[in-house]
Amino acid sequence: PVKTLYQWRHRRIGPNALKVGRHLRYRWTEVDAWLTAQSAYDLTA
Repeated sequence: PVKTLYQWRHRRIGPNALKVGRHLRYRWTEVDAWLTAQSAYDLTA
């Protein structure tokens, strides 16, 4: 959900985002890197 993404940005725990006007925009490479990091974290935990 959009609200979750805004909360993650506020807490600095989600993928890097750019603010364009009033909206957040995510680069596919940033999201993919974040997902990869999350997967790697889950495997080593």
